[in-house]
Amino acid sequence: MALGNTTFIGGAPTWANACVGENGFPGYWDYAKGFSQAAVILIEATLEGRGLNYSVDELVYPVCFNMRHSVELRLKGAISELILIEKYRGNLLEFDLDGSHDVGKIWNFFAERSQIIDDRYEAIIVRLDRKISDFAEVDSTGQTFRYPINTDSQKHLVDVGIINFVALKKSFSVLETVLDELHCLNTYLCDEYMRGTFTKKLSRKNLFEIANLLPPRSTWTNESFGVTKNKIKKRFKIGSKELSESIKIIEVHFELAPQIEMSVPLLGVVDADINEFFCHWFKLHDLPSDTDAVDIGASEWGSSSIFQSMVKNSEIKEEVWGAVQPNLTPDKLAGLSALFYFSRDLDFSETYQHIFEIYLRKAEAAYSGPEDSVRSQYFHIFDKTNAVNNMLRSIYFLRKLESAERLVAAYRIDKKFSWLDKAQSRALFRKPDYYGYTKVNEDKD
Repeated sequence: MALGNTTFIGGAPTWANACVGENGFPGYWDYAKGFSQAAVILIEATLEGRGLNYSVDELVYPVCFNMRHSVELRLKGAISELILIEKYRGNLLEFDLDGSHDVGKIWNFFAERSQIIDDRYEAIIVRLDRKISDFAEVDSTGQTFRYPINTDSQKHLVDVGIINFVALKKSFSVLETVLDELHCLNTYLCDEYMRGTFTKKLSRKNLFEIANLLPPRSTWTNESFGVTKNKIKKRFKIGSKELSESIKIIEVHFELAPQIEMSVPLLGVVDADINEFFCHWFKLHDLPSDTDAVDIGASEWGSSSIFQSMVKNSEIKEEVWGAVQPNLTPDKLAGLSALFYFSRDLDFSETYQHIFEIYLRKAEAAYSGPEDSVRSQYFHIFDKTNAVNNMLRSIYFLRKLESAERLVAAYRIDKKFSWLDKAQSRALFRKPDYYGYTKVNEDKD
């Protein structure tokens, strides 16, 4: 019987056990960060001892190899994310991730293909190009810092001569920062394209740009609208068919329709339904002054006993259910639930639609189930101490400003949430600059 492995094993202390393989599901990003951190630690240890404790002449090879390998892994990870984006777009993108090790070729593939797919890559490609080209020029295949000679028995790094550790640290720090931004952009775009709001040539961001260029919907019968359409087609290099498709998306989109002075109704509920929910909710809950969502809704028992308070709350809920139940429908129940749960991830209004569909199915199932199922679903939201906070945030995000302002005024909650001013100005919902939305999310003058 063969002896078990005595090197790559788990043991004590448990904090020193690294998760690998299917234990933790590490990918390109995890491997890349490991190699880059190793390089940085070695550089800092060498500089700290001014080269006396650790020799720069010896450590330069593992340092540069780790840097270079980290870059290769980062780029392969970026390409794998690009492949996923193309899959969402209905296209097939192929690249030999396993067999390709030439950093220059890997980078050129990503730089070229990414900018064809989405113009938001352009700025970050410019920032990365020189730094990655440095690695491609000195060590394109990953062999230069691994061995002293190449396969033709020629000595490596003859044309370089000297490599400064301070310069390495500064340059690699800049590169790592921008590569981190690229990873964030890739992750975001994967999430964005998964929502399905795009056309053959136009991204979701391009649709926001077009919505900003379009005049109010009520003026589209004017002759000047034809001029506007031609300018848009020329700017985005699209035909009439794709422009028409884009306009159809804009007209029914929660975030885009207001740009052309149109309004998309909330799902399952109208203002009166939300007002009714708020009215009943405040019978059971209270909001302290000047608080954030994390602090609101703590139960105030006062001088009454817990038992008396529970009895009172039960009576209030019976009264509320008696008023709500006759007019409650699956759509209304799903609509209230969607507004509450959507606030947890206010990135895309498409998520709101998806959440509504999920809770509509749950509500319909409840109406077909046991008698108390509907009541249970309603009070699951009603009992939430952050229900008003969450619903109001969702209403602001979905650009129902007038509805939100009426609720704020009716229940005098203008001083209750510290985020209200930012929600009203939409600063609360702005995305980072490198997502490309900073300008297009702002309202037209």
